[in-house]
Amino acid sequence: MAQPGPAPQPDEDLKRQNAVLQAAQDDLGQLRTQLWEAQAEVENIKAIATVSENTKQEAIDEVKRQWREEVASLQAVMKETVRDYEHQFHLRLEQERGQWAQYRESAEREIADLRRRLSEGQEEENLENEMKKAQEDAEKLRSVVMPMEKEIAALKDKLTEAEDKVKELEASKVKELNHYLEAEKSCRTDLEMYVAVLNTQKSVLQEDAEKLRKELHEVCHLLEQERQQHNQLKHTWQKANDQFLESQRLLMRDMQRMEIVLTSEQLRQVEELKKRDQEEDEQQRFHKRKDHNRTEVEEEAKAAAVCAFTHEESPAQLSNEEEHLDSTHGSVHSLDADLLLPSGDPFSKSDTDVFKDGLRRAQSTDSLGTSGSLQSKALGYNYKAKSAGNLDESDFGPLVGADSVSENFDTASLGSLQMPSGFMLTKDQERAIKAMTPEQEETASLLSSVTQGVESAYVSPSGYRLVSETEWNLLQKEISALVLRAQASEILLEELQQGFSQAKRDVQEQMAVLMQSREQVSEELARLQKDNDSLQGKHSLHVALQQAEDFILPDTVEALRELVLKYRESIVHVRTAAEHTEEKLKAEILFLKEQIQAEQCLKENLEETLQLEIENCKEELASISSLKAELERIKVEKGQLEATLGEKSQQLEGLQEMKTTLEEQLKREAAAKATVEQLMFEEKNKAQRLQTELDVSEQVQRDFVKLSQTLQVQLERIRQAGSLERIRAILNDTKLTDINQLPET
Repeated sequence: MAQPGPAPQPDEDLKRQNAVLQAAQDDLGQLRTQLWEAQAEVENIKAIATVSENTKQEAIDEVKRQWREEVASLQAVMKETVRDYEHQFHLRLEQERGQWAQYRESAEREIADLRRRLSEGQEEENLENEMKKAQEDAEKLRSVVMPMEKEIAALKDKLTEAEDKVKELEASKVKELNHYLEAEKSCRTDLEMYVAVLNTQKSVLQEDAEKLRKELHEVCHLLEQERQQHNQLKHTWQKANDQFLESQRLLMRDMQRMEIVLTSEQLRQVEELKKRDQEEDEQQRFHKRKDHNRTEVEEEAKAAAVCAFTHEESPAQLSNEEEHLDSTHGSVHSLDADLLLPSGDPFSKSDTDVFKDGLRRAQSTDSLGTSGSLQSKALGYNYKAKSAGNLDESDFGPLVGADSVSENFDTASLGSLQMPSGFMLTKDQERAIKAMTPEQEETASLLSSVTQGVESAYVSPSGYRLVSETEWNLLQKEISALVLRAQASEILLEELQQGFSQAKRDVQEQMAVLMQSREQVSEELARLQKDNDSLQGKHSLHVALQQAEDFILPDTVEALRELVLKYRESIVHVRTAAEHTEEKLKAEILFLKEQIQAEQCLKENLEETLQLEIENCKEELASISSLKAELERIKVEKGQLEATLGEKSQQLEGLQEMKTTLEEQLKREAAAKATVEQLMFEEKNKAQRLQTELDVSEQVQRDFVKLSQTLQVQLERIRQAGSLERIRAILNDTKLTDINQLPET
């Protein structure tokens, strides 16, 4: 009797799951690199902020120092000018004192001369002439003093105008310094807000890392539960295997008994049928081995390419897993030599695919929401409970591999455990990561307001630039860093497109593998149907042979009884064998149906996963396009800033020229002011001297008038006097030693 061949193992599922796990590890590496880049960028921005803060503080200190130096220089200049003015004033005062002393001496000499003349008794005509001369001198003095007073008033006006100009220049400088300090304060507040935004982003990333760590611990717990369930199923499989071997032994014993009962002709026919079945089985095995070797070579080439592309970080770990799985597969081979299993490498790959796909399903609970059902569909179809007599060794091959993978996985420490790169986030988490946070929106609004403020800022006539050279260099560095980031984003976009095309090809290959497995299942069903038909044909053949051969009934009752008993025993053995074969076929059919259902569920899950990955790729493409638009905007802003920089540099050159001209003009005005002040002091002293001379001349004139009046009165009294004694008495009464002794008339 021909035995049914072993059921095909789901190598394709294991390979597909292995590919999914490899993609997950690749995604983990990308996420890790992105995390490192984000941390490096945060550190870089912090360094830039500190450097900008230091440079800004240094610039403020430099401006304050320059302002203090200018103020000190102005104070020193003012002190020097005041000292010079005081020195010149003292010199002029001494000169004027000397001149006044000389003038006083000359006046005293003139008075003495006049007294001498009076004492000599000059005539009235001389007095009148002197009075006329005094009046003429007074008129001359008035004609000289009036234009001098006008000139002094004009000089005073010019001096006040020069002082107003100096004050205006000082006020403009102070105003510009205040404006610059206010701009520095605003830049500092912007930088502080930017650093605060970066700190919030860092805290969000740390919270995401904590969430990922918690989910990883949950996955480890689920893995431990799966390992315990697998150990239980392994014990069940061992019991079923023992029962299967016992049933095989009983079946072989029944076959030996039937061979003893058969005749030589029947034995010869049975041998011929066995040889024919063996030849057919050998041919089928030979074809299967060829197909298997060809597929194995192709899969090895694909696996080598994928490993070279995606597993540069952990080759040693994968080799250890493959060795462990190969040893497990060798133990499976030792259980039954008649069962045909594929080589260890595809078995291990498919097995690790099943295990790692289950791991990924456990991790993506937030994104899919049905991790339990998906886990039971992806892993649980091999864990179906079967009766002890209907289990086959081929049903438990993947379980042994999964157990080995779980044991190998449990030996690793949690410290060295690496989160798979294909860890699937929820849609909300992805949207929260990719969307702009309120801090980022605030930062963007601040940056836009700053750029608009720069474009529409009021440019004073002086045209000073609002940023220093160091800050301008920092802005250039930031622009170059943004350009580099945009280029890196373009490279990442190309890599994502290549990865998307590779994933598409992998999906197509997996679909082809699924179709091939489905064809193999249909071929297995056809083979089972053929075996059933052949068994029915053999039964009819045996009936025909029994009818054709010459059957001689026994002569005695004892011989007839023995023959009947023998036939009854053979009938019982045949019935038990037929029932056993029927149950085995039913179990195999049920297993194949469950396997088809599991493959269908796995296909649906794979389609959902691929759809999610396609959506993620689309979102990444959208983000990259936004980055490109941002890069273009930055380039445009850079061009505008360069143009404004050229204009500002031209304005700065013009301002420097204007500054030099104003400094020269200020020097000229200061020199003119000094000369004007000197002239003013000289004219003032001259005016004071002339005023005093005028007062003295007026007083002399009044004294002359008094003297002439007194002389006229005395002359009149002398004319009216009748005797010499009277005249002498009058003359004795009029002896004067000072002009102030004259009586008022």
